[in-house]
Amino acid sequence: MESNLSLQVTLAPQTPILQSQEAFGLPIKVSVYNAADSPVTILRWGTPFDPQAGVLGVFEICDTTDQRKLSVPTIMVSRKLPASADDLVEIQARHTRDVTVDLRIPGLEKGHEYSVRAQGIWHAVWPTELSKVTTSQLRDNDGADRGEFRSNDYAVRI
Repeated sequence: MESNLSLQVTLAPQTPILQSQEAFGLPIKVSVYNAADSPVTILRWGTPFDPQAGVLGVFEICDTTDQRKLSVPTIMVSRKLPASADDLVEIQARHTRDVTVDLRIPGLEKGHEYSVRAQGIWHAVWPTELSKVTTSQLRDNDGADRGEFRSNDYAVRI
């Protein structure tokens, strides 16, 4: 799916957090920049803005020391339709919206380096302010664009 959306997703390194003798948490700062000349409103489901992004398969983690992709625990979520205004995020023109996602990844090893990437689909992006997205548009995504997103890869050492 080719995307004509002017949204750029960038990951920034954060310090891994030791949660127990064997487990590390990986906080990921995600920045989404709206390069367009107008605001956009995004349905956050399945994106880095989703409160459950860490377990929805939005993030891919590879152990660059061993050259292997890690299995990230994921869940499937049922959503009540139509989406509500609480499920939307607005980004003004030429502005960035940041969110920190806490990844809980089993099997991270001390002394290893990992690359992290966010990827997925913007399911609905309206080229307007949040206040102008109507209930009817939420019901059938009328007037919304759709497209893929893929962030930069960033490296983190545990």
